[in-house]
This record gives sequence, C-alpha cells and structure tokens, in this order.
Amino acid sequence: MKLYELFIDELGQVNPNNKESPLYVLCGCVVENINRNNLKIHADQIKFKYWGRTDIVFHSYDIGKNKKDFEIFNDDEKRKREFLADLYSFLRQSTFSIFIIVIDKSLAKKRGWNSIKVIEETARKLFYHFIVWLLTKNRKGKINIESATAEKDRYYLNEFSYFLSPGCKELTVDYKIIQEMLTSISFVTKRNHDIEEQIADLFAYAARCKYQQLKKLEIYAAESHESKMIKILDAKLFKPPRRASRKKRELWDSIKPFCILLKK
Repeated sequence: MKLYELFIDELGQVNPNNKESPLYVLCGCVVENINRNNLKIHADQIKFKYWGRTDIVFHSYDIGKNKKDFEIFNDDEKRKREFLADLYSFLRQSTFSIFIIVIDKSLAKKRGWNSIKVIEETARKLFYHFIVWLLTKNRKGKINIESATAEKDRYYLNEFSYFLSPGCKELTVDYKIIQEMLTSISFVTKRNHDIEEQIADLFAYAARCKYQQLKKLEIYAAESHESKMIKILDAKLFKPPRRASRKKRELWDSIKPFCILLKK
C-alpha cells in the first residue's frame, strides 16, 4: 500500500489576543513517500546553484526580506529574479497537494477562543482533511509537524489520538481502520531540512496573501511575488477527480482545501 506523508507548518501567532499577526494559517503539504527524494534533489539543485551548498532553508519571510542566507540578493535584483523563477518552476513541476486552514483571529477572539482552542480546531480540521483524503485513496499516512513548544505539540498529539479513538465523531468508519491507515505522528524542526516543511512554509504565506486578496484587504500587482505564489497555490490545492462513486464524492465534498474556519 502506498504511503503518503503530511507535513505541517504554521504562519502567525496562535494567540487571538496577539495583534502582530491578524491571521493564523496552518498549511499541510501531502507528498507520496517515493516522491520525497525527487523533491529534495530538485530543491538541492537550486540551493547549490545560488549558494554552493544545500543547507539553505526556503523560508518565506527571509526570501521576502532578503534576510539570512538571502542577503546575497540585496545588491543583485537580477539574480533574485532568477532565483524566484527557479523556485516557481520547482513548485509548479513538483508533485504534491496542499491543504490550508485559515483563522481570522479577531473573529476567534469574538467567539471567546483562546490559544488552545485555535490549535485544537485548526489541527482537527487539517487532520480530518488528510484522513478523508487517505480513505478515498485507500492509502497509509504519516503526519509530520514542525515542533513549536512542548505544550503546543501536546495538543497536536491529542488531536492525532482523537482520530484513532472510538470517540471520534467526525468519521463514520471504524476507528480500527483509521489506526491501520494513519501510522504515526512526528515532530520535526527546520534544522531537519525537510523540503516538504519548507514548501508548507512558502504556501502558508501564499495562503495569507490569498485570504487578504479574497477579503479585499490587499491588492497585489499581477507580476508580484505574492500574485505568482497565489497562482501556484491555487494549482496545488487538492482537487477531487471529476469522476467518482457517490460514496467517494460525498467524502471529497467534505474536504475544503482552502478552509476558512470562522466567517462573519
């Protein structure tokens, strides 16, 4: 049976009272295990081309601000454009699917949500989407999360355990089937240099831009980095096959690849 892995990264502060980031975004990148090596090779080729080494982390903030390793582009805008073109090509041509969960923290605050509630709701929704996707494919799956704090990781682990328990209410299949299908959860760091985590980071930023554009909070020029990333995100969001049995169609219809949890 084929194995798929879900890599998760977050954008923004989880606390609804924190005003530094109005949105909290959770991004999941799903990759078939046998494709992971190809992803790494392609990404490493780009990294070696510009830095002469491969221990570079594609981090959306650093790329946008030319920080850390990306300081090499501060005085060379042409080289930066070349790098971005290579990055866009890599993202377009690679095989993976993206799931997004977005929360407007001002709405979460109005609902009385705290940090724990935000973590639980976003994790549960993303895990649900991944599990339903696995069910429709009859595949096994693993979950990988960029580790944050021991407390936050514990809530992710709780949500993972919830879907493996008899008390799970979101799924109508026997919990033993889920136990066979969803094999493990791991907590990793960017020091692990998993390119899938870096892809999740890049698309978490693209998701924030897409949300701001949908809500008419921002307007991005057609040739801007943000517009290009939104376009690639739209292409990589999970899309169900056009033809499917009624049962599978019902499952797929419950998946919202760009999921806005709270609405006015």
